Amino acid sequence: MNDSVRRYTPSMLAQLAKVNVAQVRAWHRRGWLLASDERNRVKYYDFSEVAVARQLATLYRGGLTPASIEKQLKDLKARFPGIERPLAELSIVVEGRQILVRQARGLSEPGGQLRIDFRGLDEEDDAQSGAPSVIASPAMFLRRGQESDEAAPENLAKWAEELQEVGELRAAADMYRAALAAGGPTPRLCFELAELLYRLGELGAARERYSMVIELDENDVEARANLGCVLAELGEKSLGIAALSGAIDCDPQYADAHFHLARLLDETDEPDAATRHWQAFLALAPDSPWAEEAADRLQL
Repeated sequence: MNDSVRRYTPSMLAQLAKVNVAQVRAWHRRGWLLASDERNRVKYYDFSEVAVARQLATLYRGGLTPASIEKQLKDLKARFPGIERPLAELSIVVEGRQILVRQARGLSEPGGQLRIDFRGLDEEDDAQSGAPSVIASPAMFLRRGQESDEAAPENLAKWAEELQEVGELRAAADMYRAALAAGGPTPRLCFELAELLYRLGELGAARERYSMVIELDENDVEARANLGCVLAELGEKSLGIAALSGAIDCDPQYADAHFHLARLLDETDEPDAATRHWQAFLALAPDSPWAEEAADRLQL
């Protein structure tokens, strides 16, 4: 397979790294993942980013905080002038809670030591990170009004991202709501809140937020596709088919929508229509983690 056709959506990358798609989006925001293209608000990643995502997933499963990872990457860039993305540009080995560089002498740090010892950095980095150690209620921030820039929508959204990364989903959702109350709805904030609500199992609320995204930006194909999936889970399969079809109308090249629509059409006993979308999906994303399922369905 030519690497030029190996393009992965956030959902595909998450599947390959065995993490939630929200984690992929967080890594992108931090600059740890680099999209090669973006179309209709959907980011696309090259094959090289799969290895980076898997390394990051290993670090997260090892218990490293985002602040600790950020510190280690910063140290590597300082030791290797000219290197902007250590995980992508260096020969990296992840061992436990450490990022190690493979060199001629073996695993080592640039200074010559056999191991980079980052033990104990978590506590130091957490104290130095921009995230508040204690996060008060969103209402408190809004009451402060002009007295502090803490209530600025961008700051509330940033803290929501931090909370989401450490698994505080309910608090993150509340902080996103505070950001919306402070600055009004935007497609990005509504989308982030919709994804959180879905993860929290609040499908009805997620449906409303995805709908709001589309009202604000009718070309957001990811929101259209996600809305279709939520509607299907709510038992409204005909509406789900309509939403997924709308995503494909906006962007016929969006492979995820073809995949989910093909599945849904099979569930609703429309095999001929489903086959067309299975074929389209496989043509668009032959190296997807879901390609085997499509090939099996098409009996290839």
